[in-house]
Amino acid sequence: MTDTPTFHVLALSGGGYRGLYTATVLSQLENALGRPIADHFDLICGTSAGGLLALGLAAEVPAIELKALFENNGTRIFGCHSWARRILGFWLRAKHDSTGLKSVLTEQFGDMTIGDLKHRVLIPAVNYSTGRGQFFKTPHHETFETDYEMKLVDVALATAAAPVYFPLFRHERGVFADGGLVGNAPGLFGLHEVNTFLAPNQNARVRVLSIGTMTIGATIRGSANLDRGFGLWRGGLFDLVISAQESSVDYMLRQSLGGHYYQIDDKATPDQSRDVKTLDRVTNGSTNTLRDRGMHAAQRALGDQLFAPFRAHLASAPTFFHGPNKNVIKES
Repeated sequence: MTDTPTFHVLALSGGGYRGLYTATVLSQLENALGRPIADHFDLICGTSAGGLLALGLAAEVPAIELKALFENNGTRIFGCHSWARRILGFWLRAKHDSTGLKSVLTEQFGDMTIGDLKHRVLIPAVNYSTGRGQFFKTPHHETFETDYEMKLVDVALATAAAPVYFPLFRHERGVFADGGLVGNAPGLFGLHEVNTFLAPNQNARVRVLSIGTMTIGATIRGSANLDRGFGLWRGGLFDLVISAQESSVDYMLRQSLGGHYYQIDDKATPDQSRDVKTLDRVTNGSTNTLRDRGMHAAQRALGDQLFAPFRAHLASAPTFFHGPNKNVIKES
């Protein structure tokens, strides 16, 4: 009788600057675990800001450095306003230029590619050239033959091209929009990836750890105007998309996995919601709220028995079929 194969998935949600909450949780968990948190997971999934974090963890960048990336560069990422953007606002241009984000990513990742990563990743984006979801992956299956060549900077820019907030990202493989349009909370994609590509027909035991971004449920006031054009929707439309997605994915994972699903997230209090209401708000208030709540959330998880399996699990070395870390020799 053989043991049931076990796979642990780390799923990191998108949320713009609210990714500081996620990064704070990760840094606290990693410090307590005493080793790179990527060692505890067989697959790391991340969307938008969570995609940036997923790539960093898979590259074995210490989580404390990823936390500092948000703290030290928030205004660079979400502060690129040309005079044209200030005047036109949401109407004809994206709110922020992507120059600041690209420079921060380049400083962190340089010319690294997906093929250079030592841990499996899955990063959702939307290919606007095809109108389909696109999922950038390490070459952990023999059919994944091209993604390993992509630079981490380009993958991060693709998954983080949030409509209204940033311009679309053009690459030789297409024009990309934020992965939050197809899956802001990527845990369900991780579950599918294990059952379809990593352990097909093996009835594997899959556990998913999801870390959110204090996403505020997008709702409408009772007195609000219901006849809404773009001027009233603005960034609220994208916020509604990701909020509705996250609640749906959370429900489905709880139904599918039961006790094998664990979510770390927090709801902002009414006072704190003013600090973190929008995903591009970078202030002392938002920074303090995200850090404080992230610290507390990590401490809460570490003391929870349901988190214990994630702490105990150590992932086996991944198999890669292509690229510089290829470790499979095909029989001729």
